[in-house]
Amino acid sequence: MTISLEQLGPLIGLPHCDRTHDCADLVMQAAVHLYGREISLPQARPRPRGTASRAAALGRALTDLARRVDSPADGDLVLMTDLGFSRPSHIGMYFFVGHEHRVLHSSQGVGSSRLHRLSDLPRFGLTVEGYYRWK
Repeated sequence: MTISLEQLGPLIGLPHCDRTHDCADLVMQAAVHLYGREISLPQARPRPRGTASRAAALGRALTDLARRVDSPADGDLVLMTDLGFSRPSHIGMYFFVGHEHRVLHSSQGVGSSRLHRLSDLPRFGLTVEGYYRWK
């Protein structure tokens, strides 16, 4: 199912808060809003960035909910590593919108949910670890 910018609009610009609405919360909200799919990602609060426990919890959730793919499609998960951290602990959703590869994500550094070009992620200190498709 191809997603339009209009459908993504309500998910862009939502304030980021490590305690109430972080990257995992945005992905769960997007899954419901766009696909009617209820999912559960690690809920421990706060979810400290870049820690081994956060990375392990996210890795376990991905193993249960998704499988790794080489080429992403709309709605696939994007697992990322923040600059200065050795393990991936940031997640977003991939979309091909406006003839560009984009990632919907939310981070403390940006302050709200954004739809960034995939190629711009390194400017925000993010490295893509891989893409994951829902099971």
